[in-house]
Amino acid sequence: MNEIKGIAFDKDGTLIDFEASWSKGLSSLINSIFPEQVDKQNILSDLVGFNPVSGKFLGGSVFVNGTTLDVVNVWKKYFPNLVVEEVLMKSEIAFRNLEPVPLCDLEFFMSDLKRKGYFLGVITNAAEAPTIVQLKKLGCLHLFDKVIGCDSGYEAKPSGASILGFCNSVGLNPNQIAMVGDSTHDLNAGRNAGVGLNIGVLSGPATINQLSALADEVLDDILSLHKILR
Repeated sequence: MNEIKGIAFDKDGTLIDFEASWSKGLSSLINSIFPEQVDKQNILSDLVGFNPVSGKFLGGSVFVNGTTLDVVNVWKKYFPNLVVEEVLMKSEIAFRNLEPVPLCDLEFFMSDLKRKGYFLGVITNAAEAPTIVQLKKLGCLHLFDKVIGCDSGYEAKPSGASILGFCNSVGLNPNQIAMVGDSTHDLNAGRNAGVGLNIGVLSGPATINQLSALADEVLDDILSLHKILR
């Protein structure tokens, strides 16, 4: 534990409340793809593990784990006439004004980690620019040494490339990094990068059974990090 000098955080489900932040936008996107066609809307929801009535996601949902393009590609297998560029444009509109709901006081929490000497990063399968906007809204952007999105020039998670990019940017080896995330994509990325500590958190849709096989530790949320970081 004493060798951990940097912490890479996933964003959605780890730093922000996934369902509270994203459910409304996804419903809006699905409605815009098939207006007033409830049967087709329900199929789109099912394909990405989303319950439009409760606003909740299933663990393992491609929307939770993957990129927007991953989601569109899943939809196109069932609806081949969908035009990728059109859906991506509608997605940008649907999520443009997303208001992130933090899972804790992120400015206070990250400030404490910085005072303890940790390098901090955000590694997400969301795009970089809106991620920066969201972190700025939450008042904690300035506390991160690196923000990496799916379009930042690295292969998206579950590849470990983005974690290695964070390592290079702060001058650390992968075994000096803790990866913290709420999905199997996050933890597989940690494994693929060879991180020193792979930490799963249960603040997203994934269950402990889905995370435990990949994690060195499984915590309720990031507030429990102090229990294992020295």
